[in-house]
Amino acid sequence: MARKEDRSNRWTRSERVGEVTLFISPRSPYWQMYWEVETPAAPGRKSRCRGGRKGYTKSTRETDLSFARLVAGQKSEELFKRRHYPEKEREPQRTRMGPVIDGFMKYVETLGRSHDYLSKLKGRLHCLEAWMEKRRLMLVQDVSPTVLRKFQEHLRNDRSVTASTANHYLDAVHNFYGYVIFKRKLMPGPNPAATGRQAELDRLPHRVLPPPTIYPDQVNAVIEVATKHFDTQTVNLIVFVCEGGFRFQELQFLQVGDINLEEREIILDIKKPSQERVRPELRRRCLTADGLWIPKSRAARRPIHISDRLARVIGSMGLGEPSDWVFLNQAGRQVAENKTLNRLKGYALKAGVLVEENPRTGKPWSLLRWHWLRHYHRTRAHVSEIRREVSKLAMGHAADPIHDHYRGLDRFAFHAEYAKFESGIDDALLPQKGPQS
Repeated sequence: MARKEDRSNRWTRSERVGEVTLFISPRSPYWQMYWEVETPAAPGRKSRCRGGRKGYTKSTRETDLSFARLVAGQKSEELFKRRHYPEKEREPQRTRMGPVIDGFMKYVETLGRSHDYLSKLKGRLHCLEAWMEKRRLMLVQDVSPTVLRKFQEHLRNDRSVTASTANHYLDAVHNFYGYVIFKRKLMPGPNPAATGRQAELDRLPHRVLPPPTIYPDQVNAVIEVATKHFDTQTVNLIVFVCEGGFRFQELQFLQVGDINLEEREIILDIKKPSQERVRPELRRRCLTADGLWIPKSRAARRPIHISDRLARVIGSMGLGEPSDWVFLNQAGRQVAENKTLNRLKGYALKAGVLVEENPRTGKPWSLLRWHWLRHYHRTRAHVSEIRREVSKLAMGHAADPIHDHYRGLDRFAFHAEYAKFESGIDDALLPQKGPQS
């Protein structure tokens, strides 16, 4: 019988990193990493390691040498704390969910979230708490991926919520346990709800279909029908979303002062509009307790490039004072999303764009939505060969960590890159440029 080769014979290099001896063996193009730590024997017993050798723990990660040193340093710090401060290794005190949820809500309130967001978040977390109490699970530490999977099944089967709503519940739990683990340090280990919405959607039996692909001829057909009905505002909204990648709420709160035609950019940032000028339903849904309107995320505070086509539409609108809303209804107030969406769907139905049978009424209707025109903007940015990190910045998507750390993209480079954007909208269908205010 062949003698089993000793692992140490294959190690060609070793380094001492604090409490850890790091053994490295070359394996092109990576390094295979092992670390050796002393295995203490039980009281009254000798060490199980033959020949007085220390026990070793193997890392299953293949990585480069610099990362091996980094991991060894973290392991060394962990071993040092375990050896010299054993009292810190005790399990955190077990805590009931109710008080922690209240603390989390106060923390979220300091982040400047709207009343509507806070009420929905609190309701979803209390729904989880009530569901757990029926199963005699009343502690924060009782939550596990298995429990959350059963909670997801409860939402889908017993409460008959849609797949997207069930994932909104899981998003709330994900944010809550990030606070529990990293802010309050009540639980060790990773977030039990760190599954990702799309991953959960893929696991559900009733998957939500992705938005359909929209083509330039379809957008032009909708614009042509809206022009025949003399609905210039809908045409302008379509151009703003397709050319700038706006969310509809951003258009509702877009002010004339946000537009800088000389610099060819629109700046979306935190603002404090007059309460009297905001629609009543939007005050609670979109404004914080301090009356601030805040974009969806940190990444949503961004510049938007004004293309030639968008500049032409802005010039034809006859804008007023810097504090005025860009899009107003006939009463001079902010536009309502539901009414403008109904008009958009009506024009798309007459143009034959994305027409299907309504599952409730059985009548034909169009699937087109404002947010799908935002997806159209991203598609056209890809067709225009605009770099991914640039289009992510323009649309307000959370940047990848590598792009967030090494962005290296100033405003001049951003506008220079977006100058080649082509949405495919027919200029002949757009209103003629009027005098600028």
